[in-house]
Amino acid sequence: MLFKKNFLYDQYLPLSFIYRNPTQFQTINNVAYENDLLVKGLSLRNQQRIQNNVQKSGDAKLKSNYEQFVANKRQLVKMQELPLDKRPTTFDKLTVETEQLEKELTRQSAAFADAKKTLSTTWKQIQEKLKPNEVAIDLVAFNYYNKKWTDSIFYSAFVVSKSCKYPKFIPLFEKKQLEKLLEKNNTAHDTLQTKKINEQYTNKAIGDLFFQPILAELQHVNTVYLSPSGLGHQIDFAALPIDDNQTFGEKYKLHILSYPTELVDYTAAGLNRKDKPELLLYGGINYGKGDAIKNEENIAVENTDGFTDLKIRSGIKGFDYIDGTNKEVTQIQQKATQNGFATRLLNESAATEESIKALDGRTAPFILHLATHGFFFADPKQAELPNNIMDFEGKAKMYKTSDDPMMRAGLVFAGANKYWSKSNDNESIDDGILTASEISNLDLSACQLVVLSACETGLGEVKGSEGVFGLQRAFKMAGVKNIIMSLWKVPDTQTAELFDIFYSECFAGNIIHEAFQTAQAKMKAKYSPYYWAGFVLLE
Repeated sequence: MLFKKNFLYDQYLPLSFIYRNPTQFQTINNVAYENDLLVKGLSLRNQQRIQNNVQKSGDAKLKSNYEQFVANKRQLVKMQELPLDKRPTTFDKLTVETEQLEKELTRQSAAFADAKKTLSTTWKQIQEKLKPNEVAIDLVAFNYYNKKWTDSIFYSAFVVSKSCKYPKFIPLFEKKQLEKLLEKNNTAHDTLQTKKINEQYTNKAIGDLFFQPILAELQHVNTVYLSPSGLGHQIDFAALPIDDNQTFGEKYKLHILSYPTELVDYTAAGLNRKDKPELLLYGGINYGKGDAIKNEENIAVENTDGFTDLKIRSGIKGFDYIDGTNKEVTQIQQKATQNGFATRLLNESAATEESIKALDGRTAPFILHLATHGFFFADPKQAELPNNIMDFEGKAKMYKTSDDPMMRAGLVFAGANKYWSKSNDNESIDDGILTASEISNLDLSACQLVVLSACETGLGEVKGSEGVFGLQRAFKMAGVKNIIMSLWKVPDTQTAELFDIFYSECFAGNIIHEAFQTAQAKMKAKYSPYYWAGFVLLE
């Protein structure tokens, strides 16, 4: 984290320079692009990659240190969930010990060294993976420097094709232009929210900001690999119209990559019967374990980017049962069983946080479908705290005010209401609240697909070209291959319908990317964008 903090401003300087001189200095373009690949790739160093190398090393001391490092990290995450006055006196000591272990592993371990090398991707490696009719687009967002630092944040794109002599840098727009277009109506009234989202995905304004400046680079192209940045993580690019007849995803085969470096090892994934992946289906969850809270007060707090921080139907005190989710996962289970796939349904009180953590290190392939509540709180230093912050208690208040963005995002499971508004003095207890930080410390590399069928699971704290700190980053750090997540709350009926189509296509043998495109296309033929553009696939 310290490296990124110090490095980012050095990264912004060349980006600001080539923003003013996009074509004159080839070498600077190369360096700036590869710097961005490095920064975005830092989070790809998942536990499994390193663990495999450690196991193969045969070094008992190295293995012991690494296992202790992972154990410490997980213990620290649980301690961070405790109130400050309840944290063990060993917290600071454990923090220092863990930092020292990481330094030692980085200095001595070939595994850590190899992981670092894999982050040093060159633009030529990206180019070599492309076919003549393909391009890679890497969006960047950066603070603009012109003799002095400004308050302006500019968006631009690096475009790499098979024939280019260096990464082309194309200036796009200023952040405030996109912010205005992405504004949601401040009322929680569903009809007005629906209208606003439909306007965003039927008008060409957002698409024009991103795509109009790069149309010349898309001639004779049929496949686009796009890595978002900043507010781009809160947009379904495939659903944006580029003319009166087509969306971007209809004109091009669009692959959204969390990080551009993923293209180097990219392979299309599907649900292959030969691999016998098990479908683990979570839905119909009892968040109160028989004591569900029925509080219909809505929370809709807007963050600095105009997106809802947290909208829980049951309000400040807990989470209500989500109608339709049990039917959703039951239908998927029936269809999977009919097609010869093994399934496990976890609902009611069986859908626990611990059952997710038990998947850590699993080697047999599996799919996770999580039809549950997701939460996200904006940075308390950048966003004005709501007037009702004093109404938040216990863990809810701790998550809301945490400095760590990976603690301000998560998913909830059975029994979460017991601890959401109360303090949990014992870090070893399963509280039903799985934070992004906890997910990132798991090894889920056998997971072919995570479907987050929940409320606004795609949102997170925007960190410029670093991506989004939140659930999508957490699952990628854990090694998950593909993620489908939501940008807003899609009604239960349409959500179930979309995933019924999606899984039918997967079970028929189509790869995940094609199955998802087909599902959205069929939904588009029946519904307005509000009902289908809310889900995005990250590969």
